[in-house]
Amino acid sequence: MSGKIRVALAAMLICLLAVLPALAAGVFQFADKSVSLREGEIFQTALRREGVYDGDGEITFTSSKPGIASVSGDGTITAVTRGEAVVYANLMRNGKRVGRAQMSVKVIRPVTKVTLSTNGLAVYEPDDPTIAGLLREATEYRVIAVAAGATVNLSAVCTPTDASNRQVTFTTDDEGVARVVNNKALKAIQRGECTLTVASADNPEITETFRVLVTQPVKAVVIQTETTAVESGAILPLTAECEPADASIKGVVWESRNPQIASVDANGNVKGLKRGSAVITATPTDGSRVKGSVTISVIQPVTGLAISPAEIGVTTGKYAQVKATVQPADASIKTLTWTSSDESIATVAGGRVTGIKAGTCTITCSSTSNPEVTASATVIVSQLVKNIAFTTPKEELSFRVGEKIQLRWATEPADATDTAVTFRSAHPRIATVDSNGVVTAVSRGTASIYVTTQDASRRQAATRVTVIQPVTGVEMQKPMYYVQLGWGGNVRAVVQPRNANNQKVLWSSMDEGIVTIRSNGTSTGHVEGLRRGTTTITAYTEDGGYTATADVRVDNFNEVVMAEGLEVNGQNQIRIVLRNMSDNITLQNIYYTIECFDLARTPIICNTDGVSTSFTGYYPFEVLPRERTVHGCFRFRDYVIDRPLGIVILTVTGWKDVNGVSWTIPETERVPRQWVSPYLY
Repeated sequence: MSGKIRVALAAMLICLLAVLPALAAGVFQFADKSVSLREGEIFQTALRREGVYDGDGEITFTSSKPGIASVSGDGTITAVTRGEAVVYANLMRNGKRVGRAQMSVKVIRPVTKVTLSTNGLAVYEPDDPTIAGLLREATEYRVIAVAAGATVNLSAVCTPTDASNRQVTFTTDDEGVARVVNNKALKAIQRGECTLTVASADNPEITETFRVLVTQPVKAVVIQTETTAVESGAILPLTAECEPADASIKGVVWESRNPQIASVDANGNVKGLKRGSAVITATPTDGSRVKGSVTISVIQPVTGLAISPAEIGVTTGKYAQVKATVQPADASIKTLTWTSSDESIATVAGGRVTGIKAGTCTITCSSTSNPEVTASATVIVSQLVKNIAFTTPKEELSFRVGEKIQLRWATEPADATDTAVTFRSAHPRIATVDSNGVVTAVSRGTASIYVTTQDASRRQAATRVTVIQPVTGVEMQKPMYYVQLGWGGNVRAVVQPRNANNQKVLWSSMDEGIVTIRSNGTSTGHVEGLRRGTTTITAYTEDGGYTATADVRVDNFNEVVMAEGLEVNGQNQIRIVLRNMSDNITLQNIYYTIECFDLARTPIICNTDGVSTSFTGYYPFEVLPRERTVHGCFRFRDYVIDRPLGIVILTVTGWKDVNGVSWTIPETERVPRQWVSPYLY
């Protein structure tokens, strides 16, 4: 054997010796990886311990969800409630965990009861006389009667309703008599008996059992009656005959398809309830699903009358329509006869009462089908108001906001029965009026006030009131105005309230050497800036003498901002330097526009709108007097460029100071700053 081979074998031996301890490291796991248990069930776990896990060491058990599955110190699992949990076994040596095993536990909630739904089934107690004589022998189970050839649906519910598996199975012990179809229906094959069992699919020991009786079906039901009419409240007996004569079960179930018109009891006795027609049916109880029917007419007699209203007011020469209500509302014959106790006071025909002269009488109506049923009402004939008018003098109908006036009025004739009136304002936001005719001024304007009689004449008169809104104060629209030296501008005072009748304002300037002001008496004044400086202007209201002031500052505001620098760097970026030339104005914003041209001096599109060859921008930071802007802080609105710039023109358009006062430079006074690329020369 060569030296190289011996070296190779030695190396392989060393590797093998290193691997063998790893392969023999050991096994620590549950004998079962998972287990399914019913609630309340107990399971004893078993562990596999091999290799390094064999021998000494303390084993502890824990559950991830002890409320679902708990585990004792010896590894016994108890299923507590429905759900899933993991049980762990921990191998401890010298206070340290050296091994861990786990088992999945699924706790199943078992079915404890199954119940067949009997809806739609003919189910009898085993001792019911209807079927007792048809059974071959006595049974302890309830009996389901099914006509031969019929199929009935089957369904069942499990208890508890949240059981893990709520499926059930249906089986019969004689499919020649009746068999289950698709585990959903029971089909009766031929006359005879068998047992139907409902069982839990999860726990087949949980069952419910019925005796199935397949019968000779009823093929027709004939209803017998002496008449097909009955009065409301009366009883009409019906009988039902089942055919053929050898039908196994001849009982029927009576039903009214129109129970609000006629009802029927279990013995076929029909009771008329109200006028109309009702279909009465008789259905065999053997489940054969044939029916017999008859139509019964219910006749409703008149039992009472009522007149509404019980007291009728009518004026001479006029009429009132009264309503007579026949009871019950569905009476078969509703015609009535009308009479008056004194036709010299009022007459009546078809419920229409006509007033002849002032006075009181009684009208009566009676049923033509039952004259003993009558109703009466009292008629009061009255004199209506013929005219109404306001008598308040016109000079009293103009008043100020917050004041009140009492309206006066008169009605004719003097002997009118009812002279009560109501008031209404057509413009309640201007003036309101109460039930006594007292008008309250609310706001400036003219309002129409109406008075209306409450009797049937509904006579009405109207008057107009004027509400004056006085001035309650005045304030300047702005606390400070800037006026360009040698130029003018408007100032405005706001009269309060804004709807005051007299809006006239007088103006004055504290120093007419700085500012003069003129006005035609309106709330707008025109100022002229004569020399640099600041003065105060005052607005005086003609109504009430209220005053308000504002400061006016005169200066050359068009030259507050100067463009000191403008260039485009090698990255095609625009660099701007602006300076605040004022000695006493701190700027908050500076606004400008920039026009762009290419190297051919042609305007180029530089706006995201895809059309404009210019864009706007602003400097949004504070600039102190005589200070300059900071590079990199300018904001360009909608700026976009995709080619080298040849010429850039910047024009300052306005500014705003730290007090919120804005200044817009007139277009004729704007000074553009131009940068030209060195490549154009």
